[in-house]
Amino acid sequence: MRLNRLLLALLSLLGTACATTPARDVSSTSQPAAVAEQRAFLWEVTRPGTPDKPLYLTGSVHLGRPGQFVFPPSMEAALVRSQALVVELDPDKASSQAQRLVMSLGLLPPADSLSAHLSPETRALLPQALQRVGLPAQAVERMRPWLVSVSLSVLEMQKAGYSEAGGIDRLLLARARGSKSIVELETIEGQLNMLSGFPDEMQDLMLREQLKGSELTAVTMAQVATAWEGGNPEALAQVIFAQKDDPAYKPYYEALFFTRNRQMADKLAALLDKPETHFAVVGAGHLVGEGGLLDLMARKGFQVRQLPRE
Repeated sequence: MRLNRLLLALLSLLGTACATTPARDVSSTSQPAAVAEQRAFLWEVTRPGTPDKPLYLTGSVHLGRPGQFVFPPSMEAALVRSQALVVELDPDKASSQAQRLVMSLGLLPPADSLSAHLSPETRALLPQALQRVGLPAQAVERMRPWLVSVSLSVLEMQKAGYSEAGGIDRLLLARARGSKSIVELETIEGQLNMLSGFPDEMQDLMLREQLKGSELTAVTMAQVATAWEGGNPEALAQVIFAQKDDPAYKPYYEALFFTRNRQMADKLAALLDKPETHFAVVGAGHLVGEGGLLDLMARKGFQVRQLPRE
C-alpha cells in the first residue's frame, strides 16, 4: 500500500479516539434538541478582568463528509475577530516530514512481520477486516500494529464517505490561509513518537478493539458529529471516554489525551498574553471531560464560557 495516500488522514485521526473506542448510545443522556441547538461547540476563554481580550476555543471533528459542518454565526464572528488560527498541526507543513517518519516509526525491519507482534485473537480477526476495506494481507505485514489500527480506521471512514478535507480544522485552515497567522501547538514528530511509543501489548489491544468494532466506526463518527453540531460536550465525552476507567486503557488515554492536554493548556494560556486574538481548534476529545482543556483552563484561573450559536 502506498503510505502517502493515508498520511494526512492518519494524522487527522489523532484526538478522536475512533480507532479504539466502540460506539456507544448516548441518546438518553444528550440534552433535548431545543436546548442543545442553542449552544455552539465554541468557548471564550479570558483572564478575569480582561473580557475584551478573549481566546476562542473549539473542537474539531477531524474527518467529515462534504458540506457536513456549517459554522454557526457565533463562530463566524469569532473568526472575523481573530488574527491567528491555532491548530494541533498544519498538515500542509507536516506532510513533507510525514512520509519519512511513518517509514521509520510505523514499519518493522525487513526480517520482522506484523504477525509476530499480534496475539492469536488479533491475528484471527485481521483477515476479515482487511477484506472489507479491500486491502491485501501483504500490504500490512510490515506495519507495526498501531499503524495498521489507524490505517484501517481511516479506510473504514473513507468507505463511509468521510475525508480529511471535510474535517473542521481543514475547513478553518482554508479560511485562514493568507489572512491569519497559523500557530501550531504540536509537531508531527511528537505525535508519531507518541503512537509508536506504545508497547506491543498496547498496540495489539488498540488493533484488536479496532477490528472488533470496525463496522461501527462510522456510527461513532456520526455520534461525535452530532455532539459537535448540538454544542454538547457531555455527550461527546461519553463517546470518547467510554473506556477510560478500564485499567488496560489508562496508558492509552494518558498518552493520547491527558499528557497532551496539559501541554496544550500551557501553550494556550501563554497565547492570552499575546497582542493578537487567537482562535484555537484542536481535536474535540481534547476539550471535554475531567482533564480536558476546558477543565484545565478553568483550573488555571481563566474564565471559560460556552458561546451560543447566534
